[in-house]
Amino acid sequence: MPTTKKRKPAKRPRTNSKTQFLPMPQRDSDAMCLQSRLAFEGMRGQRATSREVKTVAQAVLLTSFMTEAGHGLLDLSFVKEVEREVLALLDRGKATGDWTVPETLLEPLPSVINKHDRQLREVRLGVVKAAVERLERMIVSAIAQQAQEGL
Repeated sequence: MPTTKKRKPAKRPRTNSKTQFLPMPQRDSDAMCLQSRLAFEGMRGQRATSREVKTVAQAVLLTSFMTEAGHGLLDLSFVKEVEREVLALLDRGKATGDWTVPETLLEPLPSVINKHDRQLREVRLGVVKAAVERLERMIVSAIAQQAQEGL
């Protein structure tokens, strides 16, 4: 008489694990905050390169996405205006090689960077992860669009 083994179902990763409801680990948030702060300081000192502007643009976009999701005290229209200015600087810098940051951008940028730091330390990891995934999709889409225009 054959015996049947009870098979256990394969374990699937739980998308709603408890870690998604906790803030990002401090060492990870500190590393991301430091990158955006150093990039901002380079921009403020007019020593910015494409790397610094891209880093600040990512921080501003993540802040915008998390604010849209209801995790920010800054007015969304204010964040969107800073986002437009940073992306315009990025486009101008790519086209001309001039990474000089206008004073009109340097005034509001610290409050967005401060909000970005706070969000990374306090907002649930699941929200941060969703914002990062949205940013990655946006980058892939922009690269694909540039490739099509180059053909």
